[in-house]
Amino acid sequence: METTPKTVINNFPLGLVLGIFIPFLTLIFINAEANRHLSMAEFLAQLQHTRKLSALFSLCALPNLGLFFLFIWKENYRTVRGILTATVVMVILVYALKFYF
Repeated sequence: METTPKTVINNFPLGLVLGIFIPFLTLIFINAEANRHLSMAEFLAQLQHTRKLSALFSLCALPNLGLFFLFIWKENYRTVRGILTATVVMVILVYALKFYF
């Protein structure tokens, strides 16, 4: 039997949504702070042209590490599975951007 607490926040879909949403918010924050004069599309196109888009996406995935440890500490293991799944998807995306695009 699984010994995880029965709470509302202990579910896989929540972890998946958080694991995708937090890096997206990080990307918006980086764009707002780094390039106030460029739109998001122009910023991403510039990074793709200079082959630094994969590096930016890997940095955007770092806040998932904080989420991971927070939910591990709270023993919400189903949410952790969702966060890990989203992070693995980000890793695959970064790999594809680095070597194929």
